[in-house]
Amino acid sequence: MDGTTPPPPQQQLRLYLHSEISTSHAAHGVAPHEDYFQYTAYCARRLHRLRHSKPVKKELVHVRLYKSSLSTRIIEPSATTNPAGNKAKKYAYRAIDLTNLPSQQLASHLNYFLEPLYCAERCWAASLALKAEMNTVMETSNDSSANNSGTALGGDKSNPRKDWSLGKFRAQSMKRLKKAVKYAELVETLALSTKAAPCDNAAEELGESKDATSTTATEEKEDNSVNSMKQEESIIVQPPVDEHTQMEARAYASFMRGNLALEMNQWQTACTEYQMALQLCEALGQGAAAAGTASSSGTDDGNVDVQQLELFDFFNSRAKNVIAPLLKYCHYELQEKGLSPTEKISFLQSSSSIISDGDPLQSKLHSLKNETLQTQATSGSSMSQITFRDNIIPVETKDLRMALLKIQDLKSGWEEEEEEKKRNNNDNTAASTSPTTSSNDDAKFMELLSGYDDAISLVNKELKQLAALKSGPAVNAKKFQLVNVLGYSKYQKLKLVMGRNEELTNGIIQKSNEDEGEGMALKHLEEVAHLYDALLQDARFVVSLPGGGSPDDFDGETTSAIVEDEFYLEANANVLRLRSLRCYYLARMHASPLVHKYSEAIALLDQAERLANEALEEIGACDQMENGDALLENLEKVAAEMRGEKCRVLALSYLSKSSSTGSGKCLLQRLHDYNIPSSPKSIAHVPPKLEPMACKPSFFDVALNYLSEYPVDELDRAMEEYNGAETASSGILGWFRRG
Repeated sequence: MDGTTPPPPQQQLRLYLHSEISTSHAAHGVAPHEDYFQYTAYCARRLHRLRHSKPVKKELVHVRLYKSSLSTRIIEPSATTNPAGNKAKKYAYRAIDLTNLPSQQLASHLNYFLEPLYCAERCWAASLALKAEMNTVMETSNDSSANNSGTALGGDKSNPRKDWSLGKFRAQSMKRLKKAVKYAELVETLALSTKAAPCDNAAEELGESKDATSTTATEEKEDNSVNSMKQEESIIVQPPVDEHTQMEARAYASFMRGNLALEMNQWQTACTEYQMALQLCEALGQGAAAAGTASSSGTDDGNVDVQQLELFDFFNSRAKNVIAPLLKYCHYELQEKGLSPTEKISFLQSSSSIISDGDPLQSKLHSLKNETLQTQATSGSSMSQITFRDNIIPVETKDLRMALLKIQDLKSGWEEEEEEKKRNNNDNTAASTSPTTSSNDDAKFMELLSGYDDAISLVNKELKQLAALKSGPAVNAKKFQLVNVLGYSKYQKLKLVMGRNEELTNGIIQKSNEDEGEGMALKHLEEVAHLYDALLQDARFVVSLPGGGSPDDFDGETTSAIVEDEFYLEANANVLRLRSLRCYYLARMHASPLVHKYSEAIALLDQAERLANEALEEIGACDQMENGDALLENLEKVAAEMRGEKCRVLALSYLSKSSSTGSGKCLLQRLHDYNIPSSPKSIAHVPPKLEPMACKPSFFDVALNYLSEYPVDELDRAMEEYNGAETASSGILGWFRRG
């Protein structure tokens, strides 16, 4: 043996690639805003910092000053000449190939892996930025072609891509995405690299042996060189990173390859790559959970490793929310030919519950829904007629049928969301019962309202075209149809808004009654009164809606007299009900302790009670009113509360007019006392105050059994000391004798 010791084992790196990327996305505009231009600029700045770090600058910077470093790409001699046979020009740029670096050097610094990672991220972000700009250009070009404005395709003069066509946008986006795949595969190659360090010493020794004159010296050197080569062959070169990082690199490369295949419509390749990325992410999540459990069992206090739990949640969330929907979409594309349009929509709806608007699943769902609605509107199989105010109105226009079908689809989706939300609130008893809704629910509600606005604008546009025509039987019949469709659309919109506002009002009343035992606070009364004011305004609009009657009585004027039918009577009854409730809560506002305007409150309560009685009669007379029984029951309950509130306000009004200086007792404790206090705001103490009670003699008999003997001697001694102190301090000079 030559006495040489083997080199120490190589230390492997541990990198959390996906956590690094996720943090960068959240901090630089990708996650919340999808601002890929900002993220591209950040990646460029980050790459400059990574490459110019002092330990790795020699291997990562593209300058010819470091052309002798190992990372320089080896160029074949044929590449140094051009096709004409002349030597190519030498530039200051140095081509870099990180695969030339040995594994030991790659393990010396993490920038060797972060540099290609952020190159891939920069190319990926640039590709998505170009795709977003292409979509914007398509929208602006459609608007400009519709308005015949002649605007350039790519935007204004300050945009360098103002003259690009859509095909060029697509080509450049695909080019950047292919480069992203190349850099992602480079990260995977570096993570699995087992390249050994170059052995120059053995080659030098073999060269010197040829010039030696002594054969024995030559044999010894050859033996040493052979031994050194055998020793190098026996050394197993480990990868520069551990198994966890290798799996992350493979998952990232598979995800990028899947994105490229998805853009190129290669569904089978995309399914394979996404499946690989999904399995690796699930394996990484399970490994993180196992590591966290092992670390908790290995410690004395039993605390779980927080970082491992975060990794478990992160990889499971990525697999479920990012990769799985894309994989399902690729499966859908593979089997699309065998599905009907209804099955396609249901499939995409089940897949796109967690997908944002910019993802392919959601865009595909929207396009399929539009195609289905257009087919139904063209065939006239759905929404060919509506029923409004006892009239069956045909819908003859394709655009109007399309708008009504869109409203029907949006309304069904919003109602499903509301039912699911109610079930979740009923299942989770600890959940908040606040009347506010989530942002997603609000977005769907506003989209439904915009659908009604589109239908109303279409009807108004057609009515404006008919206004220039002379009156006649055919024209009047067409106007009658459009007026009833207009009234139907406005009524459905107002009904939707009123139902939502009434739910908010009931939620505020219920929550305030649960939180405050003494009654509603002034701010809650103001909110309820404001909502009832808005409800009353909408109810009056319902009364004045156009439509109704018969085609024979229609005179061709869109602003004709109001028809007093069943619909009109129900709307008037609802107006009376809302007026009564509004007066009631306004009266409670005036009677609150902070306002104490009792005379106005009494007048409002009288008006509310009178309106409630009228509303009860009108609602009872309407047999076909929607939810009439529930409205009657609720209004009768409120009418009983009105009578009790009126008695309370009358008592407070009497007490506020009289004042005297007396006891601070409440009214309930001095019903037979004519001495009225100066602050007569309290009718009764809630909860009642504690009152003293006389103890029974038997209590003292029981307590005597637990008393010890009376300490007579100690008390006599204490009295003598006290009497002696008083005697010594008495007299003229007693003050000087103290102390």
